[in-house]
Amino acid sequence: MLDVATARAPFTLVVLVLAFGPATVGAAAQPREAENQIVLSGTVEVARGREVAEVVVLHGSARIDGVALGDVIVLDGGITVHGQVSGSVIAMDGSVRLGSSAQVGGDVTARGGVVVSEGAVVDGRIRQHAAFTWRAPLSLFGRFATWLAVTVSTLLLGLAVVFISPRGVEAVYHAARTAPYFAAAWGVGLAVGIPVLAVVAMASLVVLPLGLAMALALALAAFAGYGFAGYALGRLVWTNPERQVVAFLAGWGALRVIGLIPFVSGVTFVLAAAFGLGAAAVATWKARSEQGRHRGRRAALPPEPVPEEAGL
Repeated sequence: MLDVATARAPFTLVVLVLAFGPATVGAAAQPREAENQIVLSGTVEVARGREVAEVVVLHGSARIDGVALGDVIVLDGGITVHGQVSGSVIAMDGSVRLGSSAQVGGDVTARGGVVVSEGAVVDGRIRQHAAFTWRAPLSLFGRFATWLAVTVSTLLLGLAVVFISPRGVEAVYHAARTAPYFAAAWGVGLAVGIPVLAVVAMASLVVLPLGLAMALALALAAFAGYGFAGYALGRLVWTNPERQVVAFLAGWGALRVIGLIPFVSGVTFVLAAAFGLGAAAVATWKARSEQGRHRGRRAALPPEPVPEEAGL
């Protein structure tokens, strides 16, 4: 009988490489850079002498006394700048105040008012009482908008899979835990083979619709594989199989936090999606093998005795 600790060891190794491998490589290959400041609700304060990258606040405020190398964006709240902002300053539902020592390399845009103290320097345009549309926020968020879209999509799809097929996701977890190397190999094969087949099919007019369908299905399969990987990672931490939603949220949340790291978010998504698809393929293969093994042949029934005819 397979020991649980022995079975978990390879799976743990794969998870660690999947989760922290790209981040380690990225950190070793590049010097330490300023970090993004992303807050859902609260205040971001950049003290004097501190340097950050982008600043995004969904609900709250931002105060920049130090240096922001990117844009400073607040959806619901105000912005105060006494330091330096290399990008633009945007308050989508609030006001902006620039101190006498403020330096802004881009534009200053606010739905409310813009107060500019004497001595403040703005290289771009100053626009107050601006009207924002839905198209404008998407262009302002940039990479964060992509992260948010992927986060919401993978959350909804993952929860749907957990609710629709709880036994299926549990089988995927067991396949990832007991056969992580086979899952990784299957994932690489599917990640490479499906796009190649789709391109070959689209090159022919006869099977062009099939190629287009495969290309579209590849995106759905990648998101599903990402959800499978998130559930497997969560089940590794949350051992109670009865709380599958909690396990999924734990693993999925860890992957999405890693997705905030620059330069490794895309690599992590591809690795997680490929591993999840491979684990699903291994689970499907095991299920078919077990059904075939237990099906067996029907035993032949003995012939019914023929009643002897009574003699005359």
